[in-house]
This record gives sequence, C-alpha cells and structure tokens, in this order.
Amino acid sequence: MGLKTMRIAYFDCSSGVSGDMILASLLDAGLDFEYLKKELGKLKLAGYKLSKRKITKSGFAALKFDVIFPKTRSRLKERPLGEIKNIINKSGLSSKVKTLALKIFENIADAECAVHNIPKNRIHFHEIGSTDSLVDIVGFAIAFEHLNIDKVYASSINLGSGVVKTEHGLLPVPAPVTSVLLKGVPIYSGEDRFELTTPTGAGILKTVADSFGFMPLMSVETIGTAAGTFEAIQQPNILRVFLGQSAKELDYDTDSVIVIQTNIDDMNMVGTEHMMEEIFAAGALDVYFAPVYMKKSRMGILLSAITKKENLKKVIDAVFQETTTLGVRVFEAGRYKLPRFFKKINTEYGSMNIKIGKSGNKIITSSPEYRDARLLARKNNVALRRIYEVARQK
Repeated sequence: MGLKTMRIAYFDCSSGVSGDMILASLLDAGLDFEYLKKELGKLKLAGYKLSKRKITKSGFAALKFDVIFPKTRSRLKERPLGEIKNIINKSGLSSKVKTLALKIFENIADAECAVHNIPKNRIHFHEIGSTDSLVDIVGFAIAFEHLNIDKVYASSINLGSGVVKTEHGLLPVPAPVTSVLLKGVPIYSGEDRFELTTPTGAGILKTVADSFGFMPLMSVETIGTAAGTFEAIQQPNILRVFLGQSAKELDYDTDSVIVIQTNIDDMNMVGTEHMMEEIFAAGALDVYFAPVYMKKSRMGILLSAITKKENLKKVIDAVFQETTTLGVRVFEAGRYKLPRFFKKINTEYGSMNIKIGKSGNKIITSSPEYRDARLLARKNNVALRRIYEVARQK
C-alpha cells in the first residue's frame, strides 16, 4: 500500500505571532539563511541588512531575526498597495512565491479597507508597507516554497493586552487591522501588556492556515523556536514551529475529531438514554459509556463523546446540562477510515441497505443496516438473525 506524505507546519502561538518571529522560527527549523538572503535580494530593496542570532528568552534558546537599517535611515516607508505589487511582480522570484506574498498583502489590504472605510486603491500601508514587513511576508513565501510545506496549522492565538503605538496614535490591543484579520480564529489575551500579535503575523497565518486549534496528527522532524521582542511576565515571548510529515495511506480516508471525556459517579443512571440522545442531538458523531471504578471504590461511568470541531461547544454544553460533571477532558484524535458506501439489495423478505467498506478495489467488510434489518424482521415475524443470514448470502 503506497503512502502519500504531506509536509506540515504547525505554529504554537501561545505567546503571539509576528512576521519576524514566523521567519525566525522557520530559519531555526532549517531554512537556509544564505538562500533566504539571495532570494530576498531579487526584490531590489536597498539600505537594509538581515541579522540572525541565538539568544536566551526566559531560559529557552531561541533565534532572533532582525532587519537592520542604518541609523540615518528610518525603517518606515509608506507604500501604496500598487507599489508593493510592482516590487513583487517585477522581482525575479518564482511565480509561487509571488502569488502567495501578494495574497497575504491583499488580505491585509482588505482588512485595512474595512477599518478605514476607504477603497483598496487608496490604501497606503504604514508599518505593513515598511521594508522589514516586506521582508517578513515575502520571506515567509520563500520559506513556504523552499521547505516544501503543503499545509499550515496553528494554535489559538494570544493577542497580548494594553495599547500599541501606531501612525494613528495609541490603540488598544489588538490593533483594529489585527482584529479584522482574525475574525473566525480562536483568540485570547493574557496578563502581558504588550502587542503579542501583529497585523503581519495575523495576515500570514490567516492566509495560509488550514485550521486553528489542536496540533494535527503528524510525525515531527524538526522544531524551530523564535524569540520575540518583549520580556513577557506570564510566559516566554517565543514562537515555535513544528515541521514534519503527515502520512496518508491512499486506500484509507483520514480526518480528525475531538474526543470529550468525563468520569461520573454521582448521578442517577436511569437517565443515561436521555443523556445520550441529547448529546447526539447537539452534534456528537458517537457517544458511549464504559463502567469504571473510581475513588473510594465507587462505581461510575466514563462518558465519551466524539464530535467535529465546529460542534465542540454545543456538545460540551449538552454534557454539562445533562450530567452532574463539573469538568470535561478534550483532545484531538486522528482517524483512518475505510471508504464506505451503501448498496440496496432485494431479499425474500424485502429490500434493505448494506453498508460496504472498501480498501482500493477490495471489499473489506459489509454488513446489513441494523434499522432496515430490524424492520424486516418485525414485518415478516422472523428472527433478526435470519435477516442477517439472508442479507450476507447476497
């Protein structure tokens, strides 16, 4: 059975994310620095140097990446979107790098339009239009291609708190553009009063990430750790990237689900049928109980519910509402599934559906659909076992 592998990058954004940190993490994970400098030189931007160095951040080794300018020159240059597009399009970069970099800038421009209520052709980037932001965004696109990354995933994102100084004055964290970019993304803030997530970092991840949340099923090959600017109090100001492979067996379907579990020993078990029905109604794919011995030798049950990410809150709400538990455990699990389909067959007792599982062109398993079999057994006043026997002969 052949294997089709995908190169995965997972970003741990528990201390925020910025463009320079993304690039630093990928450099630490194996991106060749000389190759990056050579490719960025194709932008024909003058007056800057690139620097990388290993430092210690709150006791952890991390890579610091900087774009350095002469003291006589400001890093900030206001550029309209059209000028940025011209710089990228006229460069000698590959079409894949150009397309990704332009897509990131377009998404940031859309957010700027929403914040300032002006058309895109009048957008002038301030911080985002600076040379170092161009380096960060185009540099990421270069890294994405050079490291052969197929899919990007990221954790929920720590925004930081407090205020940030911008061209428009002091603004609360997150900055308005960051807020718009991260619509639909799981975000939170902590005690550290810094802007931990920048528009550049948000724009990159919003553009390329397939999903945000738990780490996917993967085999990690290398880990890169980037250092941020701040000395955070709550946790180290670092960004980690996990690079590795996700192997998909061609004859199987794969996906990921969320498993919710809790132990219960203090409720009347008469209501377990109703409990299960309500959790299913909330969107669970499966619900099951297992007997367990708990503290003080009390008998209880282990309740497990499986759901997709989009129904996670509804299912957890149902568990809390229908049980006496005060907490649940949540984790992501990968699944390998046989491709399956239903086939209708005719028997002497009537028609019914058969569920068939295949691997390639080979049928691995088949079984009558229970509800159909039960209806035929009752309708014909025969044993359920007889219906199964007849169905399997087909």
